[in-house]
Amino acid sequence: MMSTRKFGLCAGMALSVVVGGCNSFDKKPVDENQPRLVIPVDERAALTAPVTPPPVSGGTLSVLSDNSVAIVADPERDRISIVDLNTSAVRTIALQPGDEPGRIAEDAQRHVHVALRRGGAVVSIDPVSGAVLNRRAVCKAPRGVAFESATGLLHVACSEGKLVSLPAQGGDVVRTLSLDSDLRDVLVRDNELWITRFKSAEILRVSSAGAISTRVQIPQGHGLLSKPSESTDFSTPSEGPTDVTLQPGVAWRAIATSTGGAMLVHQDTVNDEVPISAPSANGSSYGGGSGPGCDGIVKNVLSTVAANGSVVSAQFSGAPLPVDVALSPDQKWIAVAHAGIADMDAPRPFLVFPGNGPSATTGKAPGGFGQGVSILPTSNVNANGSNNCNFSQGSAVMGAATAVAFTTNNRLVVQTREPAQLLVLSELPFGSTSVVDLGGESRADTGRDLFHSDAGGGIACASCHPEGGEDGHTWRFSGFGDRRTQALHVGLRDTAPFHWAGDLPNVGALMNEVFVGRMGGVRENDARVSALSEWLFSLKAPPSIRDAQDEAAQRGQALFQSADVGCATCHSGPKLTDNRSVSIDSAAKDTLQVPSLIAVGYRAPFMHNGCAATLLDRFNPKCGGDKHGNVATLTDAQRNDLVAYLESL
Repeated sequence: MMSTRKFGLCAGMALSVVVGGCNSFDKKPVDENQPRLVIPVDERAALTAPVTPPPVSGGTLSVLSDNSVAIVADPERDRISIVDLNTSAVRTIALQPGDEPGRIAEDAQRHVHVALRRGGAVVSIDPVSGAVLNRRAVCKAPRGVAFESATGLLHVACSEGKLVSLPAQGGDVVRTLSLDSDLRDVLVRDNELWITRFKSAEILRVSSAGAISTRVQIPQGHGLLSKPSESTDFSTPSEGPTDVTLQPGVAWRAIATSTGGAMLVHQDTVNDEVPISAPSANGSSYGGGSGPGCDGIVKNVLSTVAANGSVVSAQFSGAPLPVDVALSPDQKWIAVAHAGIADMDAPRPFLVFPGNGPSATTGKAPGGFGQGVSILPTSNVNANGSNNCNFSQGSAVMGAATAVAFTTNNRLVVQTREPAQLLVLSELPFGSTSVVDLGGESRADTGRDLFHSDAGGGIACASCHPEGGEDGHTWRFSGFGDRRTQALHVGLRDTAPFHWAGDLPNVGALMNEVFVGRMGGVRENDARVSALSEWLFSLKAPPSIRDAQDEAAQRGQALFQSADVGCATCHSGPKLTDNRSVSIDSAAKDTLQVPSLIAVGYRAPFMHNGCAATLLDRFNPKCGGDKHGNVATLTDAQRNDLVAYLESL
C-alpha cells in the first residue's frame, strides 16, 4: 500500500488477472504457447466483528515469576484474563470500552500493572484475588511499562514522548521526562532505563538523573531481494536474489536479557531501489515468494544489544509481523510470535498450461509459513550483519500468534486472538500442547485479517503500515523516485483518491494495484473489499504530541490559518486536506495528493520523499520547493510556533 504505479485489468475479465494472456501489467507480447498465470478472486463471504478490532501490537502476555498464572491482556475485547497454569481456570477482568490493554509488568508484591494504550492509564491488579487495586492516569498513549525494584517505581513509556514514573504500590506520578516521540518498550538495566522507539528501532539509554546518556542505533545490514522473472515463459527461472542494504525499523518488541542487555525483534526494510514488475510464478513483484520471509522487501530480524551497546543482528525465516519475542530461561530457545501468517484457505495464483483448459496446476505455494510461532536455537542467531537467513524450527501453533512468554521451567505460553486462546507447549521445539479457551465474543473481521495476513509474497499490509500507521521508511521504487510510506490511521473515509499521486479512486483500486500487483495476493470480491475499507476507515490516529491549548500551538494555528501564510489553502477541513492532487515540487514527475495532517508530528521524516528529518526542516525551501505556503519570510519564532501547532494535530 505504498507505491504509485497504476495497473489495468484485462478487458472482459471480471474474475481474474491473467499474466501471459493479456499481460496487462507489462504490455509484453503474448505467447499463447506458454502457460498463463491466473490470479483468481477470493469469493468467500466477508465477516464483520460486532466491535471493530484494533490493529495488532503484540507484547500482551506475561507469566508471574512463581509460574502460577499467566496474565493475558486482550485489546480486542478490552479485558484482562488471569489464567491458572496448573488448573487452566480463567478469571476475567472487564475494562472500559476502548482501553486497549497492552504491556504488563509484575512488581515485588506480585501485583501486575497493565498499560492501557487508548485509556491513557495504568491499571494495577492483584492476580491472587482478581481485584483491581487502582487505575491511574499517566499520559495520552502509554506503551511500555517496567518495574524497578531498587526504587519501587513503575516506569511508563508513552508514545507522545513522555517517560512517566510513579510508585508501584499506589500514589501520584513522581517524575515525568520529555524524550523523543514514538516511544515503545521500557526496560530496567542496572541504573539505567532503556527505552525503544517503535519505527526507528533506536534505544534511548536514560540515566538515573533523567538524561539521555546514549542512543543505540541498530546498524544497517545486508540481505537478499529476489526479482521475479518478467518472461512470459514460466519455465524461465527468476533472475535470482541480489544483495541489498537494509534499514532497521519497526521494533515490535524488546525484552531484557540476563546479561544486562536487550533483545529486539524488528523489521529491516530494503534501502536500495525496488524493481517493480508483474507478479509471476516465481513470486510477487516485491521480491517475495521464493523463500519464507527471507527474500522480500521486509525482513524479520532479531538484534541483541549488549550492556556496552554493541549489537548482533540476524535475519530469520517465518511469516510477516514478528510482533513479540521471548527468551527461554535456559537460554537455549528464542520464540517469536507471528501475526501475519498466510490465510491457508485463500485461493492462490495458479498456472494454466496450453491445452489443459480450465484445469490448473498450482503455480506457487502460499507465501511465508503457516505457523504462528518461530522457535530458533540461540546458537543459530549469531551472525552479525549476515544476509544468511536463519531458518526457524517452526512450532505446533498453526494460527496467528500475538504474544509469547516462557515459564521459569521452560514451558512456552502463546496467545492467539481469534479464537481467544492460550496455548502451553511443554517441550521445544515440538512438544505437546494444551489449550486454554479464554472465551468471549468473536472478533473475526475480514478487513482486519486482510490487512494483517501474508498476501502471498511474504508481506502483509501491516508490514509497512504497522498498527495502521506507517513505518517511517522512504522507499525507492524503480521509475517513481522516493516515496515516503503514507499513514493510514488519519481518517481515510472521504479522503479519496489515494496514494501520493492521487491516481487510485478507492480501496478496490488500491487492492488491485498493490495487494494483487505487488504483494502476490489475489483479487477480493466486493464484500471483502468493503470489509477492508470499513476496517481501514475505523483506524484511529494516536493522540497529539502537544496539547492544543499550548500557547505556542495556538499562535501557530493562527499563522497556519492566515491567508498570508496560506497553509489552509490546501490543508483544510476536518481532515486537513482538500483531497486534491497538486504540483508542489518541480523535481517531482507527477502531481501529488495533499495528505492529511492528522497526527503529522509522529511521521518523521516528512514530505513525500522524506527530505525533512524534522518538522522545522520542512520549512527549508530546499525540501519541498516554494509552493508549500508563504513561509520564507517568517521568523524563527514563527516557524517554531507552526511546528508546535502541527504537533498538536
